[in-house]
Amino acid sequence: MRLRFAPSPTGNLHIGTLRAALFNWLFAKANKGTFVLRIEDTDLERSDAQYETNIYDGLEWLGLTIDEGPNEGGDYGSYRQSERIKAGVYDDMAKKLLDSGYAYYCFLTPEDIEKEKESAIKKGIPYVHSRRSSEMTDTDIQAALAEGKPYAIRFKMMDDRVITFTDLVRGEIRFDCSLLSDFVLMKSDGTPSYNFAVVVDDAAMAITHVIRGEDHISNMPRQLALYEALSLPAPQFGHLPMILGPDKSKLSKRHGATAITDYRDRGFLSEAFMNYLALLGWSPDGEQELLSCDDLIKQFSLDRVHKSGAVFDVQKLTWMNGQYLRKLSVEALYSLVMRYVSADFSQLMQGYDLKKQHLAVAAIQDNLDVLSDVRNYLDVFFESDSAYLDLVKDQVFSADQCLVLKTFLELLEQSAADSMDDYNALLDVVCKKLDLGKGKVFKPIRLALTGRGSGPNIGALLAFFEDEVISKRLNDCY
Repeated sequence: MRLRFAPSPTGNLHIGTLRAALFNWLFAKANKGTFVLRIEDTDLERSDAQYETNIYDGLEWLGLTIDEGPNEGGDYGSYRQSERIKAGVYDDMAKKLLDSGYAYYCFLTPEDIEKEKESAIKKGIPYVHSRRSSEMTDTDIQAALAEGKPYAIRFKMMDDRVITFTDLVRGEIRFDCSLLSDFVLMKSDGTPSYNFAVVVDDAAMAITHVIRGEDHISNMPRQLALYEALSLPAPQFGHLPMILGPDKSKLSKRHGATAITDYRDRGFLSEAFMNYLALLGWSPDGEQELLSCDDLIKQFSLDRVHKSGAVFDVQKLTWMNGQYLRKLSVEALYSLVMRYVSADFSQLMQGYDLKKQHLAVAAIQDNLDVLSDVRNYLDVFFESDSAYLDLVKDQVFSADQCLVLKTFLELLEQSAADSMDDYNALLDVVCKKLDLGKGKVFKPIRLALTGRGSGPNIGALLAFFEDEVISKRLNDCY
């Protein structure tokens, strides 16, 4: 079994493209197959090496290992269409179709074709290419070629056919070829069209299964007609549901970030992103949503792929990322956190011993959903005294709140509390002694200690700060 991911390097890798890569990769791994990367860079003007690098970076970040590709090599190269153009791969196959009568030279100008389309509109009928050039004699063709007239090579669709295929996701799909125009194989600039190049390359690379978005279903009759004309075995096809925004329209930039690098840079874990992406249009066996890469490979099959669109929900992705962050060891989370703080803030943290740094990271673990938010939670531990004073200077404490602070400090002096659990137990004693709920005890202590009304576990905060700091800050507030 051989599957391929064939992106065009004309922009940054986005969610829909990476989802297609993931489903192909999972299907290949689940069936002990081969995952091929092919770069479809026939659009020479828009293709750029930086976007190819971006594709590789995205696949590497998600953990999708490539078995064959432009950088990896393989027995079916080259794996860049631009290199295959130079090698004459598409010219040779186009000549084969010309010689067999399945294709013809088309000398119509864009203006000629536009007039045909306008005429069809006026008549109220669908536009179908006129095939005027297909009626030219060999003598006329040679004369036109000798004159250097621009031309394309078109495939002659079989207009009396109904083409049927069985989609691995959607079942049987039928197409009436009488409604389809003859399509371009080779453009006037000498480059192949998408539909031509993809058929030639999939056959040459022995691709057995093609998994791609449902927007490619309309290409199927043209591609299947080409396989038949070239006497090539067609792969099996499965078309994935569209990814939608919250408003159920096709996901686009207006819905927010679609580039994979945006999510990586915001601090989403690749494991969480893979997990969430796999659930966009596919259902696992059972109710469990948090699935490791190995779990996904074991369970993945096309018969559980949905037919209807899948909504990309950033809130659900963020929730899932938080679940993965909470499963990390403190040491692993600390290592990740340090990549997302500035050099200045990192230096500030290094002023504390590693135990204190780990304690702070552990304290925010339950609050953190994406790593880029880490400063919002860590500031409370490492900010300067002047920053603290700016926050607390306008706080006004009631008599009842002052009693809470006083009672806590009295108990603290008699206590040997050292850990988060110790301080949480001490807070429980305050609650019982004053017959108050936790909220009425925690709030004034948190405000006095940090100048904030919310934040990490109060017991963790107390364990982080030295008793002298706690005593001074609370005493200064009543």
